[in-house]
Amino acid sequence: MQYSTRQRDRKPSSRGRFPGLRYFFLGLLALLGAILFARPKHGGEPHDASSSPSPQVSGKLIHPSVPFIANQGQTDERVRFYAGIDGGTVYVTRIGEIVYDLPKVSGKTGTTGWSLKEALVGGAAALVDGAEKAPTEVNYLIGSEESAWRTNVPTYDRVTLGEVYEGIELELRAAGATVEKLFHVRPGARPEKIGVRISGATFLRANDKGELEVGTGLGTVVFSRPKAYQTVAGRAHPVEVAYAVEGTSYRFEVGQYDRTKDLEIDPLIQATFLGGSGGDRVTAAAATASNVLVAGTTDSTDFPGTAGGARPALAGPSDGFVALLSSDLKTIIQATYLGGTGDDIVSGLAVSEAGIYATGSTTSTDFPGTTGGARPENAGGKDAFAALLTSDLKALTQATYFGGTDEDAASSVALFGGAYAVFVAGRTASHDLVGTLDSAQPLNGDPVIRPVGQNTNDGFIAAFSADLKSLTQATYLGGRSSDSINAIAVSAGFVYATGETASTDFPKTGGGAQEIHYPDGQSDAFVALLTSSLTTQVRATYLGGLGQDIAHAIAVSGSDVFVAGETTASSFPGTLGGLQPTFGGAADGFVARLNSSLANVIQASYVGASGFDRVLALGISGSFFGPVVNVAGSFDTDPDGSVGPDAFLWVLRYDLKGFAETFQTANPAVVQNSAFFSFGSSDVATALAVPPSISGFNVYLAGEIPPSNADQMGAAQPRYGGGASDGFADKLVLVSDYSFSPLPTINVTQGGQGLATVTVNSLNGFTGEAVKLGIFAQPTGGALPAGFTAPGFPQDIGSLPPNGSFSFTLTIGVASTVTPGTYTLWIVGFPGTSVAHAAPVTVNVVTTIPSTMQTISPLQERNSGRSAAWGAPTP
Repeated sequence: MQYSTRQRDRKPSSRGRFPGLRYFFLGLLALLGAILFARPKHGGEPHDASSSPSPQVSGKLIHPSVPFIANQGQTDERVRFYAGIDGGTVYVTRIGEIVYDLPKVSGKTGTTGWSLKEALVGGAAALVDGAEKAPTEVNYLIGSEESAWRTNVPTYDRVTLGEVYEGIELELRAAGATVEKLFHVRPGARPEKIGVRISGATFLRANDKGELEVGTGLGTVVFSRPKAYQTVAGRAHPVEVAYAVEGTSYRFEVGQYDRTKDLEIDPLIQATFLGGSGGDRVTAAAATASNVLVAGTTDSTDFPGTAGGARPALAGPSDGFVALLSSDLKTIIQATYLGGTGDDIVSGLAVSEAGIYATGSTTSTDFPGTTGGARPENAGGKDAFAALLTSDLKALTQATYFGGTDEDAASSVALFGGAYAVFVAGRTASHDLVGTLDSAQPLNGDPVIRPVGQNTNDGFIAAFSADLKSLTQATYLGGRSSDSINAIAVSAGFVYATGETASTDFPKTGGGAQEIHYPDGQSDAFVALLTSSLTTQVRATYLGGLGQDIAHAIAVSGSDVFVAGETTASSFPGTLGGLQPTFGGAADGFVARLNSSLANVIQASYVGASGFDRVLALGISGSFFGPVVNVAGSFDTDPDGSVGPDAFLWVLRYDLKGFAETFQTANPAVVQNSAFFSFGSSDVATALAVPPSISGFNVYLAGEIPPSNADQMGAAQPRYGGGASDGFADKLVLVSDYSFSPLPTINVTQGGQGLATVTVNSLNGFTGEAVKLGIFAQPTGGALPAGFTAPGFPQDIGSLPPNGSFSFTLTIGVASTVTPGTYTLWIVGFPGTSVAHAAPVTVNVVTTIPSTMQTISPLQERNSGRSAAWGAPTP
């Protein structure tokens, strides 16, 4: 798991609210992200980084351009694996030593290098082996003697050293600009045995941030603060841990934990920053089978990936943005600004075959693309907007304003078929919204019209045609006091809306699960049900106790409606029998399940501890064992809020009575992780996206993170962009599953064949069912296009090794009659009778293949011109 290299100096809570610590994990990010060197001065002598506050002394260390490369004779025989880094190399020797060649520094006395070597104290590697084969293969074609060439050299994302102490295993992961070192401590093992000696260090010391400073002849290297955690009633809970320095060796001082339980599986698959040199916030996310979208607001003039986008440049003080990333978060495919010369924010996303719909608010009078829209002009001040972009984000198809003379802002967008295609919802202080005639509520719930800026908010919902050129219907939703819709969902011809209300006369609550607003003068959450024509409100219900209650998210699954948010009420309804039936303190998140008519709260649960906790996002995803409920937001264990929040994800059973890990897996030895905490420090998860089930049982988190020095392994944006905040996106696997590695483009001549390597990966210990593969025209099946063949398919690859992979060669044949062009085929995997996963294969059919294209083993990295001067590690 990746963490920020600059962690807060906080001690994990040991409160009695966390009974039954269950799993233990100890992770050290070796030399994570920051090597602090002074710029040479007065004769080129480096000085201690701690004596200079200048940010210019910070450089980056250990940035593998590829994962660990196996040594097959291309470097010193003592080396088993190595990875290229910025200015040097990290080596793993055959006896389990780790050698770092640090970046060289040039001064008046010449160029100086330095090496550090880590070796275990009192322990030894049981084996040094590659544990997670990467799709890349490397060739070394150096010199004229073919006997010296090395071809198809495998690479690995992980290297295992096996059991290095009794009951303690060690593995290394190539992680962007870092090498991540993970100690897995088994039940009954003693973590105090772990010791690491650093040769080449001039000094070792622990600083006041909990980091380990290592002196070298070039400056000071900083090891990140260690992390340790166990699973607590199904969620990851930190265990107190710190460095203990003994001369040039270090050990770990570990706090109390349950030594009788096994380890948990780390669920973090990939993470990426997203932002430029200004402030960037992510507020919305959506996912397709092959990509993930995030959106928000930015004032960065250099937001990444906008070149070629619909709006490539910042137009005002702050613009909205939408970014399209690959499903593995390793590539920003395209991004675009979205806004005019005012302030703009994107707060909702939805995806359809027509393109990408974005909604939010704008103060711009020149918001792009509104000509020809349902409402082409800003009606006054801040208006809501809806925009339709092409699926590649390279063009803005249409946009429209929506609002009146007072302030209006949209928070959510949902799609439906027919004339009522695009639903936008939010809050409005205007009394003159258009399109509300004959609606469920034609007028603002507060009958008193005040000067602009002094009116009370009501909720609103507006329905547009799919092309955004027509407003089909709109309606107010609210009572005499302040009301706001924060999220909507559309299902089976009905619209569900949720948010917050201070109105004691919110309409249609009769017959609802909670008919009366709690008489405390604070807001309650609400849920409302309307017909998709917006002409009839069927029912509504309050949802709250003695305190403030706000709903931020909603999801509909079959005949159930789930809402989630935050509450300060210890009397929130329906929590008895839930996962967390009692209020934790300060503020808790909540999640509630209601029936589709809103007449009953089937079950609810608090989500939180003793600090300030909020649920801001909600999604229902599949698993091999049925649907699960994902909730995410911010979590702070300190009652006074002084430490700051962490992002979190909880994965709950559908009935909200336990964590999803209570489902049995196909492999009974594997216990699934059901909670994830923190991309970095003081981060907040504001959005959650669940892709279609063919993409695997995973979920994407997105949100906001303050300045961080962490580097993210192979990510689309591996480093913090700058400014007050960046967006972030995480991809997490929630249950045992399998996935396909990204497949290359296959280039085939008419009448010829093309080859590609297909790799199927086991995730979170998946071993259960044999995986059968087929190749089809669509992810849901269908015969291959005429003239295409795939010899050897369907194929049964059998059971995967736990957390391992299986690779084979895919052959695509193309008849001479096939028209040149680009075709997409789909490899589909079926584990037994469970849901299928699919991966696209792009096939370029050409008349002749240019010399720059490869048809054989296109995943191989050809390095025929690369220097052989890798050098031996410094002992």
